[in-house]
Amino acid sequence: MFHLRGRHLAVPALFLVVIVCLLPSLSPRADEGMWTYDHVPYQLLKERYSFAPTQEWLDHLRLSSVNVYASASFVAPDGLILTNHHVALGFVQRLSTPEHNYVRDGFYAKSRAEELPIPGATIRVLTSIEDVTGKVESAVKAGATAAQAAEQRQKVMTTIEADCLKSTGLEGEVVTFFGGAKYALYRYKRYRDVRLVFVPELQAAFFGGDYDNFTFPRHDLDMAFLRAYENGQPARVADYLKINPGGAKDGDLVFVSGHPGQTDRQLTLSALEYMRDVSFPDRLARTRHVIQLMNAYGARGPEQARRARTNLYFLENSRKAREGELRGLQDPGLMARKAAQEKALREAVEGDPDLSKRCGGAWDEMKAAYAWARSHEKEIADESEMPGGGYGRLSSSALVMLRYAAEVRKPDAERLSGFHDAELTDTLRRIESPQPYYKDLEEIMLADAFQVLVKDLGPDDPYVKTILQRRSPEDLAKEVVAGTKLDNLAFRQDLLKEKGKAILTSKDPLIELARRADPTLRAAEKAVRDNLDAVQEEALTQIAMAGFAVHGQDAYPDATGTLRLAFGKVAGYPFATTLVPPFTSFYGLYDRAYSFDNQGDFKLTPSEEKGRDKLDLSTPLNLICTADITGGNSGSPLVDREGRLVGLVFDGNMQSHPNAYVYDETEARCVAVDIRGILEALRKLYDADPLVEELLTAAK
Repeated sequence: MFHLRGRHLAVPALFLVVIVCLLPSLSPRADEGMWTYDHVPYQLLKERYSFAPTQEWLDHLRLSSVNVYASASFVAPDGLILTNHHVALGFVQRLSTPEHNYVRDGFYAKSRAEELPIPGATIRVLTSIEDVTGKVESAVKAGATAAQAAEQRQKVMTTIEADCLKSTGLEGEVVTFFGGAKYALYRYKRYRDVRLVFVPELQAAFFGGDYDNFTFPRHDLDMAFLRAYENGQPARVADYLKINPGGAKDGDLVFVSGHPGQTDRQLTLSALEYMRDVSFPDRLARTRHVIQLMNAYGARGPEQARRARTNLYFLENSRKAREGELRGLQDPGLMARKAAQEKALREAVEGDPDLSKRCGGAWDEMKAAYAWARSHEKEIADESEMPGGGYGRLSSSALVMLRYAAEVRKPDAERLSGFHDAELTDTLRRIESPQPYYKDLEEIMLADAFQVLVKDLGPDDPYVKTILQRRSPEDLAKEVVAGTKLDNLAFRQDLLKEKGKAILTSKDPLIELARRADPTLRAAEKAVRDNLDAVQEEALTQIAMAGFAVHGQDAYPDATGTLRLAFGKVAGYPFATTLVPPFTSFYGLYDRAYSFDNQGDFKLTPSEEKGRDKLDLSTPLNLICTADITGGNSGSPLVDREGRLVGLVFDGNMQSHPNAYVYDETEARCVAVDIRGILEALRKLYDADPLVEELLTAAK
């Protein structure tokens, strides 16, 4: 899926209100919506749950919510953060060694002195939101094409972000909503000293493995505790979530505050058909292939298995999620529903001469843009990413370093995304942080990437010739990985000095590979921006305007990875001929383990076996609710009416995957770890009483 920013066509202030364009009625059904914090559905909450959050309630929840590449929350005043094990898994892998396998064995710092600094980790908290639509739109010149208008908006957005950093010291991000009907400046406070406090064993967090993934009932301890530091001391935070040790009950109203990554509920039928027919099948085939490579690598020995484990976790998760979303797109009922919604809106537009003049051509523009994408799919897939960049971390670093040296010498507004002044600190920090690189794995992934290029584009393609330089994929991968020094931290740091001056003439083989690839990558990226992204931005804005005019204004935008508020009730659901309960317990954990003879993905950890007799097995472990979530919500706090934490979101069930396109709460559920299960496990399985006391003391 393509990430979109910007729009065309100026709109009156009236149209800056949140819009839904494809629903037959603007009033969301049931517990639908990933709402921005500056546009909360007060009326809907009053009607359904007789509850209206105060501004103080909303501000407190917003400031307690944390972005840690997914979602998390402060849960105690000394910077203690609760998120998922799988959100922190990359950190844990980074800290692990053959001698200290924290992924397999877990980790607990019994004192602050034992908390482990995580190289390169950063978190941010949303401090304020400002509508900047007028500022962005004023930059668009009369008569600009879609591509020109997108470029003009991008420049002013960069300026707004840079001014935010200079004037406030806070990171600013201009966020685009509804294709481009609204722009908002999100200001963030950053914490760049983050330390690991506690994670259980991977087997406890991911009990049931891929078999149980995206299902319910579940029995997972998918939790992790981090801590933010400032000036070498635990950060003192005024806003944090107090836990509710009593948890939630069946039917209770609950809220999710997190960072949903992307939904596509606004997209037209032509865009969804492209995803169904082209992009999803291609990406799934690639993911399955890489899983095979990782499994083969892991089979070489215990150390290779350790190195591959985290990659395999995320690859399998991605595969299953994409398969679920693809099933939604292949569902005739879902697509018929989308087609009917689109037809109804188009007919309404055609019946209004003014709307027809301004917005009537938007659907055909989208169709033409995706026809272009279909005819350029191989180039989009193969020429928009550094060879090996998807799974080869060294080759990705090489391209980032090469582009840093080039982009930093340009005016800020003319640079590629990721290299603006407001972004450079974190871009460089990711490169300069100490982290393990596994050259044998890098070689495998790079050789495979070269093989894919040859297969897709042909050996005589100019780009393939430029990359391979008359060498075989295997020989070139072996040569550049063996010869590179980018796995050496001191070498990377030296190259980055003086704005990367040494990079411009570096003969490091991976830098040279990136130098050969970059012109084609830039050209492909520009082609996608001009022929697909810019056209789509303009069309979606026009469709959004039409939807507002026809249906009204009270709605929410598609997910963009920014902080959102969702709500729902704790509830089971009917499935086939039975009922799915709203809660599971430790009884269910042990029953499921013993039902599979305590083997494989259903094997108990040593902590779970040893601590069984200490546990109150009736304690709720996992729960489900109807809150509207998607990928990126992992780690979100689940809170009650009082804003007290009752759970930790870690998944959706399989039925929730089509919610990326159309929300339906019949069987779709948000899955969370119950706070009661968290406390019980910390006390009786991991002897983490100080951590429990910190949570309980903060809750008083």
